[in-house]
Amino acid sequence: MLIFYLLTIFASLPIIAYILAQKTNNKGIIFGSTMIILTICLVVFISKFALIGSVQKQTLSNKIFDQIYIDERISSEYLNEIKVILNEQELKNWLINFVGKSINLNKLNSAESLITFSEKFFNSNEEKLIFYGMYSTLRDAKFPEFKDSRLVIDSNSSTPCMVESGIVNLYIMNGPEIPLAKKDFQDFTDIQVTNSDSVIPGFDLASAHLNQETIEFDIDIICKDSNEIYYLKNLIVLDKNKSFNTYKIDLNEWLKKSQEL
Repeated sequence: MLIFYLLTIFASLPIIAYILAQKTNNKGIIFGSTMIILTICLVVFISKFALIGSVQKQTLSNKIFDQIYIDERISSEYLNEIKVILNEQELKNWLINFVGKSINLNKLNSAESLITFSEKFFNSNEEKLIFYGMYSTLRDAKFPEFKDSRLVIDSNSSTPCMVESGIVNLYIMNGPEIPLAKKDFQDFTDIQVTNSDSVIPGFDLASAHLNQETIEFDIDIICKDSNEIYYLKNLIVLDKNKSFNTYKIDLNEWLKKSQEL
């Protein structure tokens, strides 16, 4: 702001000279030059097209990208600065852009520091989905072996009837009641539950593998001929050495649901 005040004083000098002069034949030039200089001052410092603000943002952006290119954790000084010079929406857009660029360049230390910093700014349900999406993208980049985690129901599994349709839900044992994954199916011979079947991005089979969780799963099926409903509930201990797990269902695991009147 000091520069702004100095330029304003400089812009005022012609007016002061005009007032102090006893005579002048250049009134138009004096007022014209004064208005031009004042207009420049206003554009540079006040308007939404402020050049100084744009230069400051571009300089800060370049500093952060410099750290990303060498895969450094982004300095707290730069992170605090973007909170000061950016409005709320700009801040979120910048963070999404920086995280995406870091992951695309495989600069995962930078990406992790940015995501850690970002979490507190994504508060609404929609914004949390964006944040979890960034988090899961980083996780998949760090642990690609679990990117395609899946649970497959063995095609030789036994069922009490011809299956018309069904649904499978996976949960973390003793965890939240939100499903880790949820999937409807019609063909019982090809049931595969993957990360893409998660309800919340990042809260999926890959995260269960990484945390060596035990999975609770339940399956409901509707019989094709009788419309009877059968279900089963069981536990699966995920193999921490591989992302592909198979489960074979025995006939005695199925229980019949009572018909509601």
